[in-house]
Amino acid sequence: MTAADFRVLEGRYQLRNQIGHGAMGQVWHGYDLELDRHVALKTIHPARLASGPRSAEEETLRERFRREARMIARLDHPGIPAVYDARLGPDTANPYMVMELVPGEDLERVLRSGRRFSVTQALSVAARISEVLTHLHAAGVVHRDLKPANIMVTGHQGVKVIDLGVAAMPGAAQARLTEDGQLLGTCAYMAPEQFDAPSLVTEHSDLYALGCMLYELLVGEPPFTGPPMVLMRGHCDLDPKPLRDWCPDVDPALDQLVMECLAKPPGRRPASARALRQRLGRILDAHAQAARQPAPFPAHGQTPPPELTGGPMVPPPLARTVGALALYDDGRFEAALPEYMSLAEEWAFVGDEARAADCRSKAAHCLLRLGDAEKALHAFSALVDLLVPSRPSDDLLLLDSQLQVALLLERSGQSRRALAALAHLYPTLLDVLGSEAPPTTEARDALVRIRRTG
Repeated sequence: MTAADFRVLEGRYQLRNQIGHGAMGQVWHGYDLELDRHVALKTIHPARLASGPRSAEEETLRERFRREARMIARLDHPGIPAVYDARLGPDTANPYMVMELVPGEDLERVLRSGRRFSVTQALSVAARISEVLTHLHAAGVVHRDLKPANIMVTGHQGVKVIDLGVAAMPGAAQARLTEDGQLLGTCAYMAPEQFDAPSLVTEHSDLYALGCMLYELLVGEPPFTGPPMVLMRGHCDLDPKPLRDWCPDVDPALDQLVMECLAKPPGRRPASARALRQRLGRILDAHAQAARQPAPFPAHGQTPPPELTGGPMVPPPLARTVGALALYDDGRFEAALPEYMSLAEEWAFVGDEARAADCRSKAAHCLLRLGDAEKALHAFSALVDLLVPSRPSDDLLLLDSQLQVALLLERSGQSRRALAALAHLYPTLLDVLGSEAPPTTEARDALVRIRRTG
């Protein structure tokens, strides 16, 4: 491809290749022809922009994009990519912002590649992230979507925190840019309060997310895994397995700190990002002194020497499971589906039926999100048959699968079977999750619909 083949914005910014995307935006590797430098350009996803009159949803999306650009431009920290330029006006057909191009890989890809972190490496990355959070929180900004995909690793444990698209400024006078009840964040890293009151999160919600990531760096997976219902129940009601259960010789101070970050009440977490950074620094200094020097970050395609890899060994399919979860959370269901189908067989082969069932559930949800209701119904039904003999009636994965079967039966016109399944399931959902939980509400609404239509 020659330079003439690249799309150019306003005669200046050359779009070379797409390096990231989500449900709302795209990030491009670009080139500033005027200043002769590489840049990153963030745009709103073209599918979200109307060619005719704009909807209220599009106006909200544009306002969120403008707010993100202005927010980043006010922040001055080496751990946050700088904004160089932007076109944000209401008359702009496709708003964009021009940003610093960050070299390196996002943490999600590092984890997906199977590279492991020593304790020192994990602490170093977490300490750098906490430094950025200290700056964000001092500016009155809560990130709200900290996760490995939003952490760029730039070498020697250097990090940059990216994507402030759903960041909040608690207490600031600004228009509501989310719908009531809309979950903002990625379920595997969301604090309990984000499920209960998404608009009332505080800086402590970011500390919880950082605790989830540090746990994953040390163990190989987040503290809770599974479909959204299981994740919500885990974050809100269950205690994560302590680090010492994975690695008995873990530093007690590190185990205690991670568990404090993962505390359900925000007030029981570290007092601030600054306090968290100080405690991480003390633990890091102790580990670095024991090892005489910090371990370098493993380069792409390299396996760190055995003496640099502290902590437990990660089972072979685990890195791919984390990678499949990242694809799923990013809405890339077509790519996640074959991964989950393969992983279900691999986990079953090594005797881990719990992870195998989680992967079967995710594969079924992928089919559902891809619009293949018939195959999704078959997959969820098969999973229910597999789980019923071995799990209690209040098991969350079983409840989720049974609910999906009932809803898909209704969708396929099998109202009588759907009604029977929902009537059997609803009391258990009510007892286990409560009357206002989304699955309970969904089941109740379906019962009303079916009874109303006969």
